[in-house]
Amino acid sequence: MATTKQPSLLIYQKYVDLIQYAYELLKKYPKAEKYAMTAHIKESMFAALKTILRANKIYRNPQVRVDMLNTLDAELHVQKVLVRLSHQQRYINNNNYLEWSKRLDEIGRLVGGWIKATVGGANGKNP
Repeated sequence: MATTKQPSLLIYQKYVDLIQYAYELLKKYPKAEKYAMTAHIKESMFAALKTILRANKIYRNPQVRVDMLNTLDAELHVQKVLVRLSHQQRYINNNNYLEWSKRLDEIGRLVGGWIKATVGGANGKNP
């Protein structure tokens, strides 16, 4: 299988790790949430993953990349709300909540850095 550029992208690696972590927790949610909250979380995670991959493929138009990264940032905020709700409903414990939130925050910081680097590069500045 041919190698692609995405696996070397740190945010991609971190995000795939997050998905794997989340999937283990989502298995433990009540069956009543299978088509509700767990579906929303999965949907949001895969939307964010697609946005990461698409943003990585945009080379010539920094504004389009920044728009996509802002969309990604908004999707991460949706996930934070869903994780907080999961904790409040006691679908996940405190340790899981803290770990999941920590991972989302780290990815959010990577997105912020990517936006700054893109904007800086678009203005001719060194990121």
